[in-house]
Amino acid sequence: MEHKPPTFWIENTYHWPANGESRPWTEFWITTFSRPVGAVRNASVLFSLNQGTHWQHLPMDKSCILGDQEVWHVNLGTFPANTRVHYAVEGINSQGSSLWDNNHSKDYHAIIGSTHDLRIHC
Repeated sequence: MEHKPPTFWIENTYHWPANGESRPWTEFWITTFSRPVGAVRNASVLFSLNQGTHWQHLPMDKSCILGDQEVWHVNLGTFPANTRVHYAVEGINSQGSSLWDNNHSKDYHAIIGSTHDLRIHC
């Protein structure tokens, strides 16, 4: 069977705030990019807050076009300190084909920091 390369891409996924910068009062955003423009009908994030025991699925919003890519994002809100967020994103094209960006099958990870992580120097 011949292996065909995908006709669309989901890539460059990241979260904000970056690791080490999030706090319980900061909203947690996930962003991903798809290309070519118009190839992805919808994108979504699959995330877990308990080491993968239970997963939640949320649609992502298309925010803009940046060059030859579309930018998708979702705001997951705020989480208590020390929450571990595991996630992957999925794009679906108009034919219903699915493509994942899951950090090479390792999922993406973030840990929400606490006020104790802040170091104040006077």
